[in-house]
Amino acid sequence: MILFTTACEGPSASADGDKGNPSPGASAQATRTHSPPAAAKSSPNPGFAAFQGKPCPKLTAADETNGYLITTVASPREGITVHPGGEPQTVLVKLCNTTDKALRDIALSAQVEWNYAGERPPKLTVERREAPDGDWHPVELVVANDYQPLTGASGARDLPVHGTRTVEYRISAAKDAPAGQGGFDIHAIRADADPLDMEDMRGGGTGGFPLTTAPRE
Repeated sequence: MILFTTACEGPSASADGDKGNPSPGASAQATRTHSPPAAAKSSPNPGFAAFQGKPCPKLTAADETNGYLITTVASPREGITVHPGGEPQTVLVKLCNTTDKALRDIALSAQVEWNYAGERPPKLTVERREAPDGDWHPVELVVANDYQPLTGASGARDLPVHGTRTVEYRISAAKDAPAGQGGFDIHAIRADADPLDMEDMRGGGTGGFPLTTAPRE
């Protein structure tokens, strides 16, 4: 599986509002209520257009042996580093359907190995959106040494014939997150696959990029 990895920083935004309860005799102006403002959308990743032009990797011999039908390309190749309490870092990931048939209900999951942070909870927050400017959604990060593609899988969508799907991951570390380093793996998997049937699990694909949690120097 070929993986290229451009990271950029992008803060998340949220908004809330409240509804006032006017007292008797208040003026019409004072009794007006206001709807909560719409949550601000994050801007598209500045590297999105260039990333979309990157060619899709071909299946490797190992991919074919594993029965994979999806290859993955990501941006940046050297990986990303997050700092405890720092700004989130983002990564663009493109899924490529290598077949001449549509692949149905392809969901995504994210996983790091148990020893990513010395067997301590990595305290990473992961979100995902459809690129370039979809809404951010929380991702359940799987922390395990064994291959668990269905755990936490979400966002199932069809992948057209020879089609692509580009998603963006946003990763941040809590203020008390321990130092850690390892691979951040993304699994593409049929949402209705039987986790006990390895033949049924075939048809997706897996890829990733190096991820590091490190204090600021």
